[in-house]
Amino acid sequence: MSTRRGQAWILTCEHGGNEVPPGWAQHFVGAEDVLASHRGWDPGALALLRHLAPLADATFHATVTRLLVDLNRSERHPRVFSEFTRGLPSSMRTELLDRYWRPYRDQVADAVAA
Repeated sequence: MSTRRGQAWILTCEHGGNEVPPGWAQHFVGAEDVLASHRGWDPGALALLRHLAPLADATFHATVTRLLVDLNRSERHPRVFSEFTRGLPSSMRTELLDRYWRPYRDQVADAVAA
């Protein structure tokens, strides 16, 4: 990774959108207002990341709602899952971690390690 003065600038935006991927929408029926609110995402955060991207050595962002799985929380954090997904069977929560949380976190960790 290229660096400036020996430092790499990595920008991340874990809450850049409020998308609910296909197959998970049934868990958010009636939650449209919550998804559209600051609880579902950080409005403007992705636009800011894109504006600052030319200054960074690497950028990472997600557009899946944090109410599905919060990419900005540790895997064992009590709020990594929201009230919409916390009660799902363990196999489904593991799928959320495997499909969304781990790939994102692994990419960021790899960039930091580079």
